[in-house]
Amino acid sequence: MSSPNQPLKSEPPTLPKSRRTARERDAFAVLRRRGPGRQRLLLLVLVVASAVGITSWAMIRPGQSVLPVVPYSEVAAALAAGGVEELTLEDGGNRIIARLKAPYRAAESRSRVVVTSVPASALSVADLERWAASGAKVRMGDKSRAPSAETVIQVISLLALLSLVAFVALRQRGGASRRFIATPPSRQLTMADVGGVAEAQADLRDVIAYLRDPERFRAMGAKCPKGVLLVGAPGTGKTLLARAVAGEAGCPVIMAAGSDFNEVYVGVGSRRIRQLAKQAREQAPCIVFIDEFDSLGGRRGRPNRSGEEEVTLNQLLVEMDGMQGSDGVVWMAATNREDMLDPAVRRPGRFDRIVEVQLPTVRDRLEILKIHAARAPLADDVDLERLAQLTVGHSGADLANLLNEAAIIAVQSECMLISAAHIEQARDRILLGRVRAGVVVTTGERRLIALHEAGHAVVGMVACPDDKLHKVTIEPRGRSLGAAHFAPEADRHLHSRRYLEGVIAKALGGRAAESVFLGPDAVTSGAGSDLVHATHVARRMVGEFGMSDEIGLISADPAAQGGAPSAQLQAQIDAAVRTLISAQADRAVAIVKEHRDAVEAIAEALLERDVISSEEVYAIAANHGVERAVAA
Repeated sequence: MSSPNQPLKSEPPTLPKSRRTARERDAFAVLRRRGPGRQRLLLLVLVVASAVGITSWAMIRPGQSVLPVVPYSEVAAALAAGGVEELTLEDGGNRIIARLKAPYRAAESRSRVVVTSVPASALSVADLERWAASGAKVRMGDKSRAPSAETVIQVISLLALLSLVAFVALRQRGGASRRFIATPPSRQLTMADVGGVAEAQADLRDVIAYLRDPERFRAMGAKCPKGVLLVGAPGTGKTLLARAVAGEAGCPVIMAAGSDFNEVYVGVGSRRIRQLAKQAREQAPCIVFIDEFDSLGGRRGRPNRSGEEEVTLNQLLVEMDGMQGSDGVVWMAATNREDMLDPAVRRPGRFDRIVEVQLPTVRDRLEILKIHAARAPLADDVDLERLAQLTVGHSGADLANLLNEAAIIAVQSECMLISAAHIEQARDRILLGRVRAGVVVTTGERRLIALHEAGHAVVGMVACPDDKLHKVTIEPRGRSLGAAHFAPEADRHLHSRRYLEGVIAKALGGRAAESVFLGPDAVTSGAGSDLVHATHVARRMVGEFGMSDEIGLISADPAAQGGAPSAQLQAQIDAAVRTLISAQADRAVAIVKEHRDAVEAIAEALLERDVISSEEVYAIAANHGVERAVAA
């Protein structure tokens, strides 16, 4: 460590690369990037501001004190009386500076030098001879004179503009040098910190092995994949996997985002790509991770894509397999929009390995929950295996958020442990929204909402037994005034036609209950979101899954049609969707009519307690003749 009286050196001491460890390389890289960047910019601004101020003061300050301006008649009278020692003509004779023999009293001051003006071309040689004959010395002044105010303003504006341009340029250059910094070892992870995604971890094991011991692969003539593209839904752990690969391999990882290279200035994006590649080669073996890669590697030639973005992508492709090479550098990128990527990005030699990061299965969810639960005090009544079964479709980020919300609720309740009740409240808050205590619902509306949700519950139990009922509530939560929450208990990868038709009927159960109990003219707007969901499922059944006898096995997907489907096919799809929804609506009405007593009993229970669990709903339904269907 240097003494306080000695300035820090701009360059850190270096060691041969062969003798540096990964931690030492990280430390040296950080030292190289540290420097008086901000101080340098501040000093530059101060110097430019001082220069502008000094120049302005020097240009505005005249070479002499401010001279009093007098009428020409005063100077003419002094000439006639012989009271002028010297006359100086400037600006072609328009401006006359007269030095008098006796001081001239002007306002509160006395001065022997005065200034007057005459019209242009008003003086002649005879006037000069006459003044000389009166005893005054007549001479022509220098052409140079103090600049006008307009000139001073123009010069100051130019200097200010130049200083601003220099400041922005240096800031861009200095900011780019600090933009891409290797993640310190303290923030790196291991595969043990990433739960689930076993297939993705297996695909990345050989990358880790190569970065650990590249000579073993080179001896066999094998090369490490130059680029690894992580594709998956948001929150599945793509960034965590990149950090875990770097942590397992013991090499630095440089984190970047696709938006870091998009600038309005021409050439900035490609320069940043070059600088990123240079930093990676200096720290090789190294991992470069680019998140949200679709904003950088999007398809070229598509609408609304600028030429600057095209140049930036071209520079990236050149850096990955260009003349300079990138041995020891593994490029990793993550995206959830694989369809938007340019084909040149995915060819061998660039991002030649595609790793699918899927939503976690029940076993993966259990591993993820155990990792997050290890950092949280859980009560004995928390069953992580049961929670993993109830969170079908949740990503790793969703599970982390669930336990975090439960911890917040436990803190607000002043509890020392996170109980199952806290997790249940957190799950309801995430899925259904926060309870809105300030919403005032009339008695008539509460009954209507209770009938609506009871209709969903009964129709769902009969028409769609694959999804288990979780709870029914008429508490105002989020944007809804009530909810009948269904959730599958097992991961489903394929959906039958019977199941999808049951989903549509379940969504229309609320409207069916309103129509049966209140009449067709008394139905309300409460089924708006239900109709959106039912129409979406029906359109996919007809236009994508080939589950319509009218349309047949034809897909309306633009990829299959070579563009947007024709107007005739679209009209046929609309008619088939209307027929399918109408049939399931009639089915839902028939179920409500058949089990009218069960719907009314569930509605009465909701009016009494606001929230009833699935076990209570199933018990009430069984007491009124609704048999619990068995899932296929």
